[in-house]
Amino acid sequence: MPGSPVVVRAERLNTGYVLREKGKPDPTPARAEMRTASRFYQFKSGHALTGVYLNSTDNRPDDDCWWCNPENNSGTHQTRDHLFNYCYKWKDQQAAMWARVKEATKKEKQKWRVGDLLADERCSPAVLDCLGSTHVGRTAPPVEENWDSEGEAEEAGAEEAADEVEEQAE
Repeated sequence: MPGSPVVVRAERLNTGYVLREKGKPDPTPARAEMRTASRFYQFKSGHALTGVYLNSTDNRPDDDCWWCNPENNSGTHQTRDHLFNYCYKWKDQQAAMWARVKEATKKEKQKWRVGDLLADERCSPAVLDCLGSTHVGRTAPPVEENWDSEGEAEEAGAEEAADEVEEQAE
């Protein structure tokens, strides 16, 4: 109809965050240790310290997994899915978490998307224990100095040259 507003329906704007079916927040993370609960909520919202997120905010040169052995898994993107399902470093913790999830929900690992896993209240204790027993989502290790922008590299070179001039003058 002319003059009527156009309504555009977005199916899933943010595919990472899944709302719980109940209207109330999950009480399990709220009772957990603060640093573990914080990482849980960061993973749930898609803002955890993963390679993909840090690369998107220009805080890492790439989105590769720093836990995986570069010789075996070079180019593995460090996503939530990778960390909860495939990362070799945390395979024992993943196995324990998925066993508890299967016990609580009767669903196999392959049936879960990570967003659904984080939204399901029955899975929260297993996910929190996994996060508490690993370094997943904690501060990323430092990166090599050579990935900074060219401007910063030029500034560092200029400072070194100025130091050399001062030494020669003395």
